[in-house]
Amino acid sequence: MKVSTIILNIVAWALVLFWALPFIGLIASSFQTFESVTKGWWTFSSLTLNNYIYVVTKGFLRHIGNSIIITIGSVIIPLIVAGMAAYAFSRLSFKLKTMLFLMIVALQVIPQQMVLVPLLKLMRLTHLYNTIMGIILVHSAFATPWILFFLKNFVDVIPRDYEDAAKVDGSSDIDVFFRIILPLMAPALGSVAAIQAIWAWNDLLFAITFLMPENWPSTAAVTTFVSRYNPNWGALTSASLLSILVPITLYISLQKYYVRGLSGGLKA
Repeated sequence: MKVSTIILNIVAWALVLFWALPFIGLIASSFQTFESVTKGWWTFSSLTLNNYIYVVTKGFLRHIGNSIIITIGSVIIPLIVAGMAAYAFSRLSFKLKTMLFLMIVALQVIPQQMVLVPLLKLMRLTHLYNTIMGIILVHSAFATPWILFFLKNFVDVIPRDYEDAAKVDGSSDIDVFFRIILPLMAPALGSVAAIQAIWAWNDLLFAITFLMPENWPSTAAVTTFVSRYNPNWGALTSASLLSILVPITLYISLQKYYVRGLSGGLKA
């Protein structure tokens, strides 16, 4: 083996260790008492499951359930809306199509922080404040423009031969979309679903703004296990680890679609 290859392998493993070290510390701290963590999580002086028992008894699993519901809704709604809109903007002809598409896509540049107060007033007015559906709609509204832009570019490269053959057989635009375009969009849909799911799951800003603590998702509920004068590091790390298990599992299961979607998805 060449010296350069050995050096490259050493550097690569060093980077892997550097990246994984905080995660290893998170796992190790979750199985140790507060006193053990303060001495250094690498000492492993006392191992316990009490941190996880404490987190579960405090109702943290309910907050994970809230995260699951919010994430599912925040993925399904924009995928349906943006998927059908992408086909319409790519294939159909109607007035002001280009202008309307640019206006929708331009919504991506609006900072979330800038519209928090107007959104809060709107949600109170429509009685959506402190509701799971309310925050799902907020996530969906911010996700639809970029998903539309992504899917529209994907539909643009799909050969029209499939659609022409179907229309010759008498299929309508709706039939073409559901029978031909939608299956071909599977890699792109999987890609944006993974991105949107992780974004919705990790959201903290909208959660603490539009929801009360009893309806918080897991990312916000994690903060309740530590305070200025009572830093319960064991409970905090245990709750954090439980909170990231779902997005990690989701990403691993959708990884092949994620890669195919970003690389184009269609083979020549």
